[in-house]
Amino acid sequence: MPWAHEGQVAGCGPAWSLTNAADPSLVECPLCLLPQPPEAFPTLASCAHRSCQACLEQYLRIAVSESRVQVACPHCPAALQPADVHRLLAEPALRDKYEEFLLRRLLVADPGTRWCPAPDCSYAVIAYGCAECPRLTCGREGCGTEFCYHCRQPWHPDGPCAPAPLTSIEAEDIKVCPRCSAFIMKINDGSCNRMNCTVCGCLFCWLCLQEISDVHFLRSVQGCGALGAVGCAGGLV
Repeated sequence: MPWAHEGQVAGCGPAWSLTNAADPSLVECPLCLLPQPPEAFPTLASCAHRSCQACLEQYLRIAVSESRVQVACPHCPAALQPADVHRLLAEPALRDKYEEFLLRRLLVADPGTRWCPAPDCSYAVIAYGCAECPRLTCGREGCGTEFCYHCRQPWHPDGPCAPAPLTSIEAEDIKVCPRCSAFIMKINDGSCNRMNCTVCGCLFCWLCLQEISDVHFLRSVQGCGALGAVGCAGGLV
């Protein structure tokens, strides 16, 4: 079936839509390559690129499931606006999860934020002027864990902050999130080095501890930046 270039999208570089020469009223989605009516292509505030509603929903569903807050257009680096993401996500649970990640990202940037250390909690406590009285209490209903403002560990009334010593095995399996400094544990089972912080949603490389983009593990180099090589191969451990 013949197709014809409709023209370049203004301001977006070498991007264009394809119209069906037999039916000019249909536009081909650049992601799924299916011809669809123009109303099936939502507008975005970030750029002039267009993809069909179904493809954008699937793209955002994957991004949110991977805890990515800064979601770019599928065709260019322009970041999608939160209002567009909220509008395109049809599932309420995904919208709630995305909004939670946005809130966490804001809280991580606040130096007064402390995260509850209780397992499966990660509730944020905003604490200011607590250096002299460092005992904090988690405000989440049903938790109430007391912890220290300084070391961010469970409250220790009988002495100063003292980080628990790690064995050599634990030291290799536990690292710190490069964005929010939360402890992250990775089971040494040969799994992928692409890590998601459940506290702030940061996506980072286990090898070089750098925040990564979608193409971080596609660079054609060997080794990891932490070992002196340029970039990071991101292979299995």
